[in-house]
Amino acid sequence: MSPSQPGQHSRDSCAGHPDHPFVSIIICTRGLRASLARCLDSLLDQGCQRSEIVLVLNGEADEALFRALARYPMQVLNEPRRGVCVARNHAIPRSRGEILAFVDDDIVADPNWLHELLEGFEDPKVACVTGRVVPQGPCPLSAEQQARYFSSEQALSAWDLDPSDPRCFQKAVGGPAGFGCNMAFRRAFLENHTLFPEDLGAGSLIGGGDEFYMFVQVLKYGSRIHHSPSAVVTHFYEESADTRRLRAKQLCAGAVAFALKLLVEERQLRFATTRWLIGAVTKRVRRGLSLKGALSDSSELLSPLDKIGAYLRGPWVFWKSRQAKLGQHINS
Repeated sequence: MSPSQPGQHSRDSCAGHPDHPFVSIIICTRGLRASLARCLDSLLDQGCQRSEIVLVLNGEADEALFRALARYPMQVLNEPRRGVCVARNHAIPRSRGEILAFVDDDIVADPNWLHELLEGFEDPKVACVTGRVVPQGPCPLSAEQQARYFSSEQALSAWDLDPSDPRCFQKAVGGPAGFGCNMAFRRAFLENHTLFPEDLGAGSLIGGGDEFYMFVQVLKYGSRIHHSPSAVVTHFYEESADTRRLRAKQLCAGAVAFALKLLVEERQLRFATTRWLIGAVTKRVRRGLSLKGALSDSSELLSPLDKIGAYLRGPWVFWKSRQAKLGQHINS
């Protein structure tokens, strides 16, 4: 099936933003579901005439899905190889935007989300802009993590993260600086420096860490990250309790595998990675020793022993991922 072509959106909210660059909104999906239609409707409601939507079906071609999506004015691509980063990289050379915005298929964007996100690029030194994420539904994170990620001062305020900050690495990864369901990059940065890491992110063996890797790359290459709290998306969590538990275990193992990837592959970041690891381990040990605090959080999906087991699985996950990556290079 030939891809559908981008069309005109339902309204024009560009009047107050006459000079913003053309932007491509890239969304990856594994199939048609209610959340995808809800997401696409919110993206079309941005009403931006200088934008396009590029949807990538990350899986085998599905003619029924293509027919169902025909009513949406957007470009539809197909990437059968599994992995959100594989799908994003497939879309980048096929999109037209100077700015590339990435969202998940289970978000709903606020009406002025896109223009708020684009304002962060007014500073030419900014290569990446992140927005605020509002969780809706049963999240696979603890109450402490949700508060830190979604409603802390860092999440609710505007700021820039510059490579001159001696703690920029810890802030980019441990803060964190943002999330993959609401972020945008300059095309020039992606083309000149790095694409998305295909051994990270949803659908990969490691299963996450892709956005944090990209934030680190932005800083490593001397550019800035800007956070815009007014660029808001609502992220809907609709998985079952068993699925959330499995995801929580994957995130724990993936955090270790991600750290090992940086230690092995990013020599100039080894000191910063080690500092981050020491701080993260110290924090978790202190929390683990505080049995009362650990047991009092009813939002915790994993017991302390479950977490330890997941963390110990991290090196194996990294080894399997690295072997698969090396095998791909040999075969190519």
